[in-house]
Formats: sequence, C-alpha cells, structure tokens
Amino acid sequence: MQGVTPSADLAGRRVVLLGLGRFGGGLGAARWLLGEGAQLIVTDRASPDSLTEVAAELAAGGAELVLGGHDGVDFTAADLLVVNPAVPLDAPPVLAALQAGVPVTSEICLLLARWQGPVVGVTGSNGKSTVTGLCHALLATAGRPASLGGNLGGSLLSRLDHAEPDEIAVLELSSFMLELLARERLGPDVAVITNITPNHLDRHGSMAAYVAAKRSILQRARTAVLYAEDEIVREATRDWAGETLWFGTMGDVRLDAEGGLLDRRGETLIENSAIPLPGRANRLNLAAALLACSAVLGDEVAAARALPGALAAYELPPHRCQPVGTWNEVHWIDDSASTTPESTRASLAAVGAPAILIAGGRDKGLDAAPLVSEALRVARAVITLGEQGPTLARALSAQGVVAEVVPDVAAAVGRAEALSRPGDTVLFSPGYSSHDLHANFVERSEAFVRAVLELASRLPLSRQREEC
Repeated sequence: MQGVTPSADLAGRRVVLLGLGRFGGGLGAARWLLGEGAQLIVTDRASPDSLTEVAAELAAGGAELVLGGHDGVDFTAADLLVVNPAVPLDAPPVLAALQAGVPVTSEICLLLARWQGPVVGVTGSNGKSTVTGLCHALLATAGRPASLGGNLGGSLLSRLDHAEPDEIAVLELSSFMLELLARERLGPDVAVITNITPNHLDRHGSMAAYVAAKRSILQRARTAVLYAEDEIVREATRDWAGETLWFGTMGDVRLDAEGGLLDRRGETLIENSAIPLPGRANRLNLAAALLACSAVLGDEVAAARALPGALAAYELPPHRCQPVGTWNEVHWIDDSASTTPESTRASLAAVGAPAILIAGGRDKGLDAAPLVSEALRVARAVITLGEQGPTLARALSAQGVVAEVVPDVAAAVGRAEALSRPGDTVLFSPGYSSHDLHANFVERSEAFVRAVLELASRLPLSRQREEC
C-alpha cells in the first residue's frame, strides 16, 4: 500500500519544474503543483512557439515560464525541483540543485508518495505498455476501480483527491522513472518485469546500470511477476525474497503449444483461438497481466473470469502494430513505437512473410542482430533511414537481405510501394529512437501515416488487415 510518505505542504514553496515533456506528464504535474499553491517556475528547452497553448494555460494559472532554455533560473534557490524523466540526473541543473541540498523528485514520485490504494507497476524493455493496458482492462472487467498512468502519458496526480480508497493505480514505469523512484525508495506493491534486453544504454551508460534500474521496481513490492525464459531477469532477481509469480512456457501461467494459456496445474485458462491479440509476444503479455491482476486482487478465479470481457474491450496501444489500411492487396502497418531492434524483431515475427520493413533512426547503443536475423527470415526487402540507416543497410546486406537507404519517411513509403507485391505487408517498425528526424515516435508515426494516406489517395482501397 502506498501513502507511506505524508503529503508535503507545497503552498507558498518555490518549486521548479524542469521539462514539460511531450506526453502530458509534466503538464499534469504543473497543474497539480499550481493547485497545491506552489510558487511554480516551469522551464523547458522547447521554444515558446511549440508550447503556445500549454504556456498560456500555465501562465494564467500563475506559473512563471522560462522557455527556449533555462537562462535566469536559479536551481539552487528552489525548495523543490521536479524533473521530467527524460532529464538525466547528471544534467547540470539537477546536479546544481542536488549540490545545494535541494530535494529532487518527479511526477511519478509525487504520485506514489501520496497514492492511498494498491499500485501495480509494469516495466520491461518490450511489452510494458500492452501489459499495463491489459491489466487495467482485467481489473475493470473484474469490477475493481482502477486508474491507468505512468509512462503511458498524462498524470494521475489529478486523481489524488477523487480516487476511491481501494482504487488501484496501474502504472507503466520506464527505467528513467525508476531511477528517481529508487532514490526515494518508492515503488509498486505488485511489480512486473516483462523482459530485459539492451536499451537506453546511451542514457544509463552500461547494461549493468540499465538492469539495476529495471530491478529497482522490486524495492517495495510484495509480489514480483517475472518472465521465466529471460536469463537476465532471472539473474537480476536471484536475491529477491518476496513472492514470485512466473510466466512463459513454464511457471504459474504458461503458454501451451498452440498459444493458449494454462494455469500452474496445466488447466486451460483460455484457448489460443479466443485471444484476439496477434503473435506470441502478446500471449506472454496477457499471461503477465493476468498474474499481476490475480496478485493485486488476491483472487486467481476472479482474474481468470475477467479474461473474455477484458479481451473484448481491449485495444492495442497507439502506434504499436496499428493497421493503416490495405491498398492493392498490400497491407500497411504503423509500429512507430518500436525503438529497439528487439521490439522490431517481435513485430516482424508477428507479421510474418512476406514483409517489407522500414527501419532506422538514432542509435541508443544497441545491437541490431535481433532485427537483422528476423528480417533475414521474413522480409523481402528492408528500407532504411535516419542516422543508422546506412549502418543498418550494410548489416542487412552482409546477411543477404535486400536493403536500400532513403532520406526520410516519405521516401521510404514511396520505395515500399514500388517494391511491394500483392500479399505483402509493409511494416514501419523503426527499431531505433526517433530523435534524429522527429521530435518523438508520435510525430514519426504521423509522418508515416500521412505519407501512406497520400499514396492511398491515388489507389483503390481494399480490405483492412488485423494488427500484427
């Protein structure tokens, strides 16, 4: 149960919010801080023109705004510094505040220090958004009040005054969020680690540091839900002393040969044919969500009974294997949220052959081998772009995969259309960060969808394809 740290009186305190972010968490924190009566300074490197509406709202609420940089902000004079997760803890403003003895926190820390009900936290290199959403759908279908938040966007701070006493917070927690949670010794009651593969090494500096950030989700948990087939997860949690629930091809919920789910006794929980989610990875995601729901409810039967209704209501997260449409019997799928070679591997495996892959972006220090190996198996061609486009194309060509480099998303769509044949799937699954050509993966997705729809305006629309 959270709420172990009493809510601090922020009225009249000088609070600096460093980084609004692009997905609503910083804005939600700013609104809440103003509502608490804080003397709020909001600073972001983004230009005023890109934050016009947000800036107007916060200024009207009494916030001081310093945009386009941090000039004139005295971070050492603050009573509290609230940082966006994208801001590393060794950034100069954060170091200055810490050296001056200023408390440093984040939106998710403010929330977990005050949330009164149970908390389910989900982390992992891949699948965490899907597991978070599935767990929330299962709880809602089971009749328990639950709110969805964390790295998915927005902020649950606005729920603090309205949440029911037993309302469950279901949170996606990134490694960036977990760094500050670890400093404040905060975390969920039920912790899920979907898997750990190399990611964000440009931020964390080493694989060991990244694994440590992921493992820190367990520090206040009573139950851990872990992927039994992931050796990194098993090693990282070897000294974990709490309750452990395993999922995979073995464990407390496991996949059968056809892709259905079995309980620990080997009894069928749900047949493969009754799961509308595509691919093996999503069956693993469902198994993890079911265990998390069972743990927080303390009721395996209620969680299992909620499966059909939850699956009927659930939709995959945006920009994750979303169908754009089918034209001339070629299927176009947006998977812009893929920012690692491993997640692109999983999407390619779900799509299957014949595929044309569009991939590339800014490197995060990751090995491209998972993407390359799966492309070799199912892709007729790969079109690469962004900073890693040439390097990726060389790696693919060395393995015998047809690959070519293009300058941007619009050019990639044009080449994919030229190379495609009836029955192909064009999968836009970059496998790298968007920050070379785009502000974020949402903007990158919009560029892809816009180019596809422009192309489609000249082609006859045929049937839609299921998500990958």
